[in-house]
Amino acid sequence: ANQYENSECTGVSHLVHSWQMQGHQGKEVNSPLKPSADMLGSGKGSQAVVWYMERTSKLALALKEMFKVAYPEEFKIYEEAFEAGFWEAADPGPWLGRAIVWKLNVLPHRDGLDGGPTAIFCLGHFSGGEAYLTDLKLKLWYRPGDVLIFRAGDLYHSIGPWKAEGGVTARGITPGRIGNVFFSPAHSLKALKGRRAGWMKHTAGGSLPSSK
Repeated sequence: ANQYENSECTGVSHLVHSWQMQGHQGKEVNSPLKPSADMLGSGKGSQAVVWYMERTSKLALALKEMFKVAYPEEFKIYEEAFEAGFWEAADPGPWLGRAIVWKLNVLPHRDGLDGGPTAIFCLGHFSGGEAYLTDLKLKLWYRPGDVLIFRAGDLYHSIGPWKAEGGVTARGITPGRIGNVFFSPAHSLKALKGRRAGWMKHTAGGSLPSSK
């Protein structure tokens, strides 16, 4: 029988409410904060971001409660920073950023710019894809529905080999693994410390006098 191969785009989208531009990260507390380019989008892209945040709000609230129970002290810091630094109100927080890892392999790494606990979970139709915490010598069963909350900036972690399984869904979604990472950049947490609620919007990230 004839065999066919098909390919599609892979990549990472960063939906971040407030962070510093490349080259300014961690160097200057007062450097203006900006939403990520993926967060701002353009035209349909910006509409899609709002739709996505609204569509995943229940999921985000569930992760929020897990975080609150697992890391109560860090949760308070994240919550206060989010209230000051949010850009899109449909996101309930408390993480300032989300990374959507679309069908990429994840090699051992640390997320060195993260400010503390990070939540990760995966979606899709695939086999394999176990989670490795190499510093702890752990290999974890990691399937859709599982959630890991840990210090991704301190611990090396990776995802094992995975293989797409199943066919295209009724909505046209091809099989494969989609990773989701909820995080807050350390430099953003530092810049937002002590800021009042809505500061990001009212001051354009600190680049203008407050509008309120």
